[in-house]
Amino acid sequence: MASFEEILKKPTSEIKSPPPFPAGHYHCVVDGLPEHGQSRVKQTDYLRFKYKILQAQEDVDQRAVLEQQVVGKHLTQDFYVTDNMVTQNMLKEFLKDTLGIDDADGKKSLEEMIPESQNCQLVVEVKLDISPDGKRSFHRVNSTARA
Repeated sequence: MASFEEILKKPTSEIKSPPPFPAGHYHCVVDGLPEHGQSRVKQTDYLRFKYKILQAQEDVDQRAVLEQQVVGKHLTQDFYVTDNMVTQNMLKEFLKDTLGIDDADGKKSLEEMIPESQNCQLVVEVKLDISPDGKRSFHRVNSTARA
């Protein structure tokens, strides 16, 4: 691993933006508890779930997966936590329907369900987007489904 000094001495021509992960579906596992944060602009609270990639599915460019060593890397997805019933329902559906957390009687709170999300497996669809300035492409979680 390069030292701090070596990194700072590297010519900028050698510094490249990493390529986005190839688009398609990935078998993942929820890695740890979600982190709490706030959006930069509106200061909206969110929970950031981290998904560790276990395997790329058949619709993903397998050569790119190997070249980029995608397996074992992480994807993230934010769920906003607001008074809005739509955002609350999105988180509830993710926990119950995608991750399969049991709440048959409907009495668990989101707070009770969230710790059970750790180590749950899911399928994540990754899409590619272009930055607003058009200078780079990046990957993002488009949707999730039960594994």
